[in-house]
Amino acid sequence: MLSTTRVLLQAAATRPAPYRRAAAAASSTSPTSARAATPAPALSAAARAPTYASTPASQQALDPFGSSADEELSKVAPLAPPPSSASSSPRPRRTTPAAAAVDRSPLAEFGTPPFPASYADQLARAQLAEAEGPVASGSGIDWTTAWNGLGTAVISPEQAQLLMRPLTAEEIQIKPDGLLYLPEILYRRILNTTLGPGQWGLVPRGPETIQKGILTREWGLVVGGRLVSVARGEQQFFDPSGLPTAAEACKSNALMRCCKDLGIAGELWDPTFIRAFKKTQCVEAWVEHVGTGKKQKRWKKKGGQFEYPLKEVSN
Repeated sequence: MLSTTRVLLQAAATRPAPYRRAAAAASSTSPTSARAATPAPALSAAARAPTYASTPASQQALDPFGSSADEELSKVAPLAPPPSSASSSPRPRRTTPAAAAVDRSPLAEFGTPPFPASYADQLARAQLAEAEGPVASGSGIDWTTAWNGLGTAVISPEQAQLLMRPLTAEEIQIKPDGLLYLPEILYRRILNTTLGPGQWGLVPRGPETIQKGILTREWGLVVGGRLVSVARGEQQFFDPSGLPTAAEACKSNALMRCCKDLGIAGELWDPTFIRAFKKTQCVEAWVEHVGTGKKQKRWKKKGGQFEYPLKEVSN
């Protein structure tokens, strides 16, 4: 009998640990032991997540699930919730005298800062210009490629009569080579007198081109926000330091050519008028070049004189 008991005890001692814990749990019958064996309820993901973002570095080393971490975290003030758009109060309105007259502002009901009293008038003008389109407002047009308003500019009969009026003999000039021309300032004077200063302008329609000492560029004549004519101006130059002057002369040359479409100085392109004017108003005489001594025939208006370096001489 004694040997049988010793064998049973040795077999129990050599059993694996899981069997021993299961046997001990099964043999326990007290209520306290039963409550201890009951599994704890599962924590949510938010409850299990450690709050490292709002915890000092000294507390990050603690066990977030231990009692020490709970005591330390209870001392940390909770983060304030973000302000709600529904509970936020609107921005207070200014009470200055200038702000008292801004009730016409269409944005006042949204709590935005008030605008000057003149904003309503500016807004009305902007809306009117937008309703009329980009041609009337003159905004947002790339004049390098646009043809907005070409052929739609309205010119009254009175303005057309002023633009196409006959030139006087005093206004027309002649170059030594016999070419009739109107001084560039007279083109601008006719446009300002007929259309009004600031009611017209020249816009570049491409870059400047330089080839063999000649600068050229295309320009467009705009009247009242509408394109009227396009022409390319040209000017010869001999030194790079003269490029600014050549660029301005090129612009004036383009203006002269654009004005042909408005009928300004149209007789200067009429061969019949040119022959008659030279016969009645001009003479051809011999001149000598002061620098080279070369003699040749050149044109001038009757009663006029040749300019340096030309000097009138007898044949």
